[in-house]
Amino acid sequence: MKKSLSVLLAAVLLASSLAACSTNTENAADEQKNNQSSTQTPAADLTEEEETARFLDSMPEEMDFEGRGLNFLLTEGSNGNITELSIWAEEDTGEVVDTAVYQRNLTVTDRLNIVINQPEVNTDWSGNANVIRNMVSAGSTDYDIFGAYQYYGIVIGSEGILYNLNNKENFPYNDFDREYWGTGYMKNMSFDGSKYYWATGDIALRYTGGMYVTYVNSTIFSNYYPELNLYSIVDEGEWTMDKVSELASAAYVDLNGNGSVDGNDQFGFVTQSNDLTDGIAAGCMVDFSTRDENNVPVISLDNEWTYKFWDKYYALMFNNEACMLNPVGTDDSVAIMTAFSAGQFMMTDNKLYQSPIYLRDMEDDFKILPMPKLDDTQPHYNTRIHDSCTLFGVPVSIGGTECLSATLEALASESFKEVTPAYYEIALKVKFTRDSDSGRMIELCHENISIDFAAQWSNKLGDINHFFRGRADAKEESIASTIAKNSKVWTKTMDKLIKAFEDLDD
Repeated sequence: MKKSLSVLLAAVLLASSLAACSTNTENAADEQKNNQSSTQTPAADLTEEEETARFLDSMPEEMDFEGRGLNFLLTEGSNGNITELSIWAEEDTGEVVDTAVYQRNLTVTDRLNIVINQPEVNTDWSGNANVIRNMVSAGSTDYDIFGAYQYYGIVIGSEGILYNLNNKENFPYNDFDREYWGTGYMKNMSFDGSKYYWATGDIALRYTGGMYVTYVNSTIFSNYYPELNLYSIVDEGEWTMDKVSELASAAYVDLNGNGSVDGNDQFGFVTQSNDLTDGIAAGCMVDFSTRDENNVPVISLDNEWTYKFWDKYYALMFNNEACMLNPVGTDDSVAIMTAFSAGQFMMTDNKLYQSPIYLRDMEDDFKILPMPKLDDTQPHYNTRIHDSCTLFGVPVSIGGTECLSATLEALASESFKEVTPAYYEIALKVKFTRDSDSGRMIELCHENISIDFAAQWSNKLGDINHFFRGRADAKEESIASTIAKNSKVWTKTMDKLIKAFEDLDD
């Protein structure tokens, strides 16, 4: 009971710090934007019963699945083992996240009388989808739960080989409106907002850490702006694309003295023409799709906001000497983080999970800020989760789904209580950042996560989410004709995808 009380207190502390987060919006306009950060209940709003409850979920406290062993196939993204750590820690190493995962698994396996076997973890991002296809085709039961890399694995959710997790007959224990599920994320990933072939949320560390953020080298920044408070700029709503361009302008230095701008120089802001450009578009609230009056996703990139964004992006990256695209001769974000940690760049953008991997030994202090707004008319800061987000699905060849339903729910709820506080509160906000305000900025990002259907299903929609990457590589100043050229193809593939969902059995 002592252990249960301690994890409950951890959850309450986390809830208090994230009181503003919400996945469930009150009106259709808000639903359209799909703020899908995990809803956290403020400590003051907890009932006495909730404060003393052993478990957050509503399942029976003790359940008996007779020692059933569960096999996970996980798809590891690059740069760290956080996909595996979402499910498995072989021992309590003393590291905060390892300890939390290990203790969570003890709680879940004891409660349900199950065995979580060490997962099989592969880096074949697209090949793992074929593993599941072949498994279902053969009627095999090798893997009970598939943890997919979103971009590559999501496609099988439209192929009739995964269960609808929101079907209470097969999955009676899952309550996807609870705070530990990425409710808005899952609703928007669903073609109709109700059939969930994939689940994610606190159970996936790539959901927790996959947000795009801005990193600032505090030492370089203070050399040029000793009196300027970046956090005040953010708080006043003035952290915009123009502000980034203005601040970056002062920080260019020809480090190698060759009289030309190259990747060996110091820059005010750098990014790359791969997923980091996706992150900038997301920060500016560029949506690839919206929902029509029937709640059906439709392509919506052809609008003035999109063109205004591209004008700002092009000016920043190609008309400002202090800013550079792919400055280290590659579109590899890891190389950019390595150079940033060595003190070469004043500002860059990347995923939040890169911080503990690449910046823990950084000599200079650094700050974490939200992604910049397009301009001050944008209603709030915004971010998205990188498309390596881990999605959990259950192949239809697997029986005994009641056990799987209980396992997913218990892992998610206990992750909210034990793993998220360790990863988010300790590892990200304290251990790997240099001031308390960076933690506050992380919270601001977390409460303003959004996504749209086309971005999530980009791999089935002609890679629409990668559109700006190609325009950046081509240094294409005007994108209107390219959007017009692609719109018919995007719409056709969207119609085909929606038809595939409509033809699925529940």
